Amino acid sequence: MALQQGWPTDDLKFQVNNDIHGLIDSVNDGSTSAFMWEWFTTKPWVDAGKARFIGSVPTPWPSWLIAAHPERASAEAVTDILQRLTTSVREFDSEEKRKQDDVDFIKDKFGYPEEDIRAWLETVKYPQNCLEIPKEVLLNTLSMLEKAGALTAPQGGFDANQFIGKDVVKLTY
Repeated sequence: MALQQGWPTDDLKFQVNNDIHGLIDSVNDGSTSAFMWEWFTTKPWVDAGKARFIGSVPTPWPSWLIAAHPERASAEAVTDILQRLTTSVREFDSEEKRKQDDVDFIKDKFGYPEEDIRAWLETVKYPQNCLEIPKEVLLNTLSMLEKAGALTAPQGGFDANQFIGKDVVKLTY
């Protein structure tokens, strides 16, 4: 966000507040100035007057990541999970399910108002194959992390293949 806004990044300080409840408490007791969280997750607190919405900063990368250590999860196990996830995502993301079943599930599970759920479903996109990673997305993420000082690019730049389990997923172009 600092890079997107052109702010200096050499003296940033972050406080860990653990969850949304800790964040809400900390902005109200003054120990945190502001926090970033997904809009529809925070909206119930904004609607209740417990937090204020001050702006929106889209991330330069996807919101979710699945990572597995090769010594703790076999390639076969990770592939199986990603195949199952792909099936579930495609079912959840179907046009038919988005009309009502998804709305009912989210409402029952999380208690969000139907109007907010429908608005959120209009904004969210899911990958149609969790076994594929767009190379451009991966390289853009690495570039942003380098600019933020979290990574140092090797001589010759990043090789996207070094950041994926080639026996599990494939890069798409």
